[in-house]
Amino acid sequence: MKNRNISYQLSIYFLITETILSVIIILVGYNYLRRSAFESYRYRLQYDVQEVLGDVQNTMDEAARFTENLTTDYIQRLPLKNPRRYLGMAFKVQTNMLAFGLVTIAENVSSQHKPDFYFYKSGGNIKSDTGRFKNNIAMTDEWVKSMLYATKPEWSVPFYDSKFGSRVITYARPLELEQDGKILHGTFFCSVSLDQDLVKLKHQKMIKTGFSVLLNEQNLIVYHPDSTRTGKDVSSLFNCFGGSEFDIIALLKDRIGGSQVLHPNCMKNKKAVAIYWPVKSSNWFIINVIPESLFMSELKQITLALVLLILLIGSITAAVMIYLSIRLVSPISVLADDSRKIVEDAGFDPIPHLNDLEALTDSMEKMKDRLAGYRKNTLQSSLDKMEMEKELNLAKDIEMGMVPTKFPLYPDRNDFDCFGRLIPARIVGGDLFDIFLLDDNQLFISICDTLGKGIPAAMFSVITRTFIRSIANPITRLGRMMEVLNDGLSLGRESDMFATVLLGKLNLLTGEFIYCNAGHPYPIILRNNHQEEVLTQSHGIPVGVRSNMKFLESSFILAPGETLITYTDGVTEEYNEDGEFFGMERLISVIKPLHELPPQNIVDKILNVLEQFRGRADVHDDTTLVALKFTKGKKKTGTEPAFHINM
Repeated sequence: MKNRNISYQLSIYFLITETILSVIIILVGYNYLRRSAFESYRYRLQYDVQEVLGDVQNTMDEAARFTENLTTDYIQRLPLKNPRRYLGMAFKVQTNMLAFGLVTIAENVSSQHKPDFYFYKSGGNIKSDTGRFKNNIAMTDEWVKSMLYATKPEWSVPFYDSKFGSRVITYARPLELEQDGKILHGTFFCSVSLDQDLVKLKHQKMIKTGFSVLLNEQNLIVYHPDSTRTGKDVSSLFNCFGGSEFDIIALLKDRIGGSQVLHPNCMKNKKAVAIYWPVKSSNWFIINVIPESLFMSELKQITLALVLLILLIGSITAAVMIYLSIRLVSPISVLADDSRKIVEDAGFDPIPHLNDLEALTDSMEKMKDRLAGYRKNTLQSSLDKMEMEKELNLAKDIEMGMVPTKFPLYPDRNDFDCFGRLIPARIVGGDLFDIFLLDDNQLFISICDTLGKGIPAAMFSVITRTFIRSIANPITRLGRMMEVLNDGLSLGRESDMFATVLLGKLNLLTGEFIYCNAGHPYPIILRNNHQEEVLTQSHGIPVGVRSNMKFLESSFILAPGETLITYTDGVTEEYNEDGEFFGMERLISVIKPLHELPPQNIVDKILNVLEQFRGRADVHDDTTLVALKFTKGKKKTGTEPAFHINM
């Protein structure tokens, strides 16, 4: 009966423990899923909207190229034999083009700027109305006059044209030429419709229940659900956001991406989420306001599935543990009966304190097993040591398999060269680095150094590297990637592990290098003027220390032939037999004569000098060194078609 009571008590303990663990897991899982769902929606929304904005930019680029080509032919005095027929073909090819015209005026001649010709699309027909062209070119007559004497092309402010029933923006290309001894000032005007592309914003799944606002670099409205607001200043939106703490002026001043929960007046103060970011291709700014209920509906489904899964796993686990508890109690019952029989056969009175007797019997059994297994212990210890060394070597192979070792990484690329080496202080270490292409034009580099050495540091570094790989993408800013990485590594603080991390993206077309430094040693640039530049910007503390940290980022330009060197503190904090540190100044002095060398030679020479400096002193920390040289822009495989006409 007593043994059955023990089994019953163990079962109750297991059930209580399983219930508490399930509740904790559900609460933690819900918060994690909420953040994950929000980030997922944000990335999907940014990807979908970016496609629409890309179409708008393509429309404007096509209009600009067409106008530039026509201007070139005009300057070369090529006659336009049939402008209506030619422009009719252009209107047909470029479906977003609404109107095209040319205005010229002689210098020092005071006359109205009537166009030489002006055509616009109406339905499927091409019409000419030179008397009304200003209303379809721009909102003000002053802008048309100013562009006749301008020195460079310019886009008008966006506006709503009631005649076309569309949001319109006009490209003006000024020109100057001599004719019959007179200086002529002229301008080609090309108006395009933005509605055909921007209307797609209304049909985005995540925006249907909300709205989007697109602003240009002058903070004028390019797109708003109310088309009559096109071209108005951002101040016209204050009434909509007046019921929230959404400071749109400060947001446009900083022009950084992010999100914020608000209660806009134009949505009857319902809780909503504003997701915004700068459109880098055009220096515009997009704001998307979405009801929070859209995020929560999917989150509720995921949470329900999580709860059911945890309850199912918890129930199975509890059943197994109860079964095992019963099985564990059975041997105790047998041992108690045997001990009781021994006492009775010896003529002793039964001992009422059965727990003490069970402890004594268990001790005797252990002594017998210990004597029987004494001779095996020494041999087993040796075998265990060999097995441990084998497992450590296997762990080293796994860790080194995550580090790039075959260079060049991309043999078919001629726009960059890189090389890196990792030397662990023990069999495994806490340093890792990674280099890979995010897309055809962006190279991603990361290097991390975890506090400590050995297996714990290696495991934390592997987790860090895997996390970085999972969040790296060509759209998200590096500061935000570092924040997501920090929050992910800060979830479990029992280990007290943290790591310094450097993330960077190199634009292989422009040479722009954007980086975010979380407590990592400062990178060094080898400039073409044989100068060394130390990037002393630090954007935050090491990741994993505490959650909800904000990280900034910085950028600079790498000219072709310049090299970026990154490393861990195992380089600068290495010391020799006299206890002298290698240090940053010594590292820079070693680098000085290496400007012209390829990355592999730079890394090898630095590590050779470091080894000679250490002498017979023990290696006390992991050592990692990476060099990245930007060579030149990638060669294009073709040329864009150009439109040429006879004038």
